[in-house]
Amino acid sequence: MEKINFVQDCFFSGRVKHTRFIPFKHNLDYKATYFWIDIKEKKTHKFFAWNKFSLFSFFENDFGDIKRNKNESLFSYYESQLRKFKISNIKNIKVLCIPRFLNYVFNPISVFICYNRNSKPIAVILEVSNTFGEKHSYVTKISKNCSFKTRKKFHVSPFFNVRGEYKINFSINQKITKLNINYFDGKNKLLNANFIGIRKKLNGENLLRLVFTNFFQNLIVTLGIHYEALKLFAKGAMYKKKPKKPKNFITKF
Repeated sequence: MEKINFVQDCFFSGRVKHTRFIPFKHNLDYKATYFWIDIKEKKTHKFFAWNKFSLFSFFENDFGDIKRNKNESLFSYYESQLRKFKISNIKNIKVLCIPRFLNYVFNPISVFICYNRNSKPIAVILEVSNTFGEKHSYVTKISKNCSFKTRKKFHVSPFFNVRGEYKINFSINQKITKLNINYFDGKNKLLNANFIGIRKKLNGENLLRLVFTNFFQNLIVTLGIHYEALKLFAKGAMYKKKPKKPKNFITKF
């Protein structure tokens, strides 16, 4: 059985794959690197900084509700939000995300795992972003099989309506991480997206090497989304008008 283990700061290099099934099949496949870092401990590394410019950096204000108190740490913010859903006793929160590279980043999805004092995962936060500058978070307690299911509440793709549900599986250990998302509308499977990455040590040598292997990753993520949208439009995909974003930033599922 896949598990969510307690893993120290590192990064995972692998591939992101998207497959759309309706109204026609369309594939997307690209190299990607996601960092796995503790937002409470805020450890710095050579070429990696917190809340200030560096080759790679993590800015807490890139995450959470845009209306939140920016003087409050990201850990404290999500800790207080989780209490509203009767999720407490959190010792650490770790996130799988793309960091800023030369001060630029776009995170389609960030996975926050909340651990208790026994280093046991007790909750997950899935923070989703779209290219309109909007974000939304989905929150739930962690099940034994590390799988989650939620109704879609947030506009992501201009070619899908805001309806249906996501079925999500996530696992992480000392060697590999896997994130798999299936999107359904009724019995119809509309999309599968997944990331599988191999663990690398988070140190200066590996980060410098990462510059040369993934130099354009952050731009590719953003430009690739728009390029693929043009290809879908050219194939005849119907554009869906963007609805208003959800009233509440967080949805519990």
